[in-house]
Parts: sequence; C-alpha cells; structure tokens
Amino acid sequence: MSSSRSLSRYLRELSVAGALSVLAGCGFTPLYGAHSANHAPAVISQFAAIEIPPLPDRIGQQMRNLLIDALHPNGAAGDYRYRLSVAITKAIVNLGLQQNSTSTRGQVRITVKYSLVDEQSGKTLLTETLRTSTGYNILINQFSSVLSQEDAEAQGLQQLSEDMTQHLALYFKTAP
Repeated sequence: MSSSRSLSRYLRELSVAGALSVLAGCGFTPLYGAHSANHAPAVISQFAAIEIPPLPDRIGQQMRNLLIDALHPNGAAGDYRYRLSVAITKAIVNLGLQQNSTSTRGQVRITVKYSLVDEQSGKTLLTETLRTSTGYNILINQFSSVLSQEDAEAQGLQQLSEDMTQHLALYFKTAP
C-alpha cells in the first residue's frame, strides 16, 4: 500500500517537473520579480527613451516622480523616442455614514488615462485606463484624517505606477 503511494507521488512530481520544463522552453517569463519583463535589458533601454512631461497638481507631481523612479532607474536617455501622456482624476468618497450623518470611512478613487506616443511617427502605440481605490479612516482629529487620506492617495498612486510600468514592459516585450 505504501509503495503504491510513493510511486504515485513520484509520478506526480515527475509530471509537474516535466510540465515546468515545457513551460520554460516556450519562452515564458515571469510577470513579477527579478527576472520579470520590467528587468529585461531591451525593455530598460526602451524605458530610458520615454519622456514623462510634467503633470499638473500635487497628485500629478507625485505620479510623475513615481514613473521617473520606475522607468528611469539608470537615468533617462538624452534623446527621447517616446512620450508618455498622462491624465489623472481623483475622487474622494465618504463611506460608513453614522446616524448623525458623519462619515467614519473614506475612499480615494484614482483614474489614470495614459498614452504612449512614438515621437518619430506621431503614432499612438498604447492607450489604457487604469483605476484604483484605497480606503482610509476618518477620525475625530482632522489632522489625522488628512494624513490618512494622503497616505491612501500615495498607496493608490504607487499601485497605478507599478501597473503602468508592468503594462509598458509587456508592450515593449511583445511589440514587433
């Protein structure tokens, strides 16, 4: 009985190893981690060629800084081939209403519409809309509530910049 279990387990492990080796042979690359598309040398050189123009408002400045950190870790190219046009909208929603009409919970909803434009041809290569929402507590102390809201905004922007970077990396990895 136990030998048939061990044989069954051995065959299962062997089939998993075989499936993984087939997957590795087909050009599979992980989405996240040190060996992801974001870290491929060809993608990093494309990232350096993306111009990120200034964005209005404080939330735009924060998003631009996050994108510069993500797309230009080794510095930007002096001659840009691409331009990243970004538009950000933010909405604050009060949730968790009490009987006296005061809120105890808030939500920051951020929408980012972006386009990657080839400067040489003027052609739009990629256009996407990304959304995120993060919650925060509304406290009696207004200063604490403001800090909590700003932290929620920062978390949302961080998530959106990571998503944009991932989508751009996948575009450059699969573009002809």
